[in-house]
Amino acid sequence: MKGYSIIDNQTIEPHIKFLRINPTDIKLTLKNVLDSLMSMSWLYNFDKEYLVDGYKERCEQSINHISKNILKQNDSAVTSSSGEYVVSELARTSVVDTYSYLDVPIADLIKKQVVGNPGFDFYTLNSKKNILFGEAKYISRQSGHLKALEQSYKFYLQKQHITEIPDIQNFFCEESLTNCNKGEIGFMVAFSAKKTETKDFIEIIKKNKDYQELRKFKEVILIAVNI
Repeated sequence: MKGYSIIDNQTIEPHIKFLRINPTDIKLTLKNVLDSLMSMSWLYNFDKEYLVDGYKERCEQSINHISKNILKQNDSAVTSSSGEYVVSELARTSVVDTYSYLDVPIADLIKKQVVGNPGFDFYTLNSKKNILFGEAKYISRQSGHLKALEQSYKFYLQKQHITEIPDIQNFFCEESLTNCNKGEIGFMVAFSAKKTETKDFIEIIKKNKDYQELRKFKEVILIAVNI
C-alpha cells in the first residue's frame, strides 16, 4: 500500500513498540484501503474449497457495504464513517510490513456478522506464536489513544480473545491458538492522532491505567495515525 509513510518507530520496552504513520495522500490512502479490502487474494491461502467458498460468501456483503457506504474512491477526506477503517488498515499494514508479521484480513471481512462487529478490528501473529488483537479508534476532534486503550482492555476482560477464536482459527496455527486460550497474547492499539508530539503521547500513555494492564501481556504495539 502506498500513500503513507512511517515517521516514527520507537521501542518503549523490549516487548512494547510505538509506530507513527503519516498518510501522504489522503485520496490515494482511501483508494488503497478500499483496494485492500476488496482484494480477496488471501482466500487462496486455503487449500480446502469449502473454506474458500465459505469465507468468500461471508465477506462479499461486507465489501459491498463498505465500498458503497463508507469508503468512496472519489472522496478526498477522511470522514467519521471511514476513519476507523483507515486507522485499522494503515495500522494492520504497517505492522505486517515493519515486523514481517502474519497478514490477516480485517475483522469485518472474516467474522460472522456482516458489518460493525463488536470486538477486535484486526489481527496478526508475531514470531513467538502470540496472536495480537488490534483495536482501532478514530475521533475527529481529538486523538483517540485513551479510547483505544480503554476498549482494548475492556475487550480482554470480556474474553473477546476467547470468543473470537471460532471466527479466526483458520488463519492461525495450533500453537498460537493454544497460547491464546492460555492468555498468552498481545495487542495492537491503533488510534487517530492530531498534533501531539510522539514523546508526549508516550508519556501520557505510560501513565494510563489500561496501558498498565496491557503491558503485562506478551507484546503491545501502539500505532498513531495522523488523521
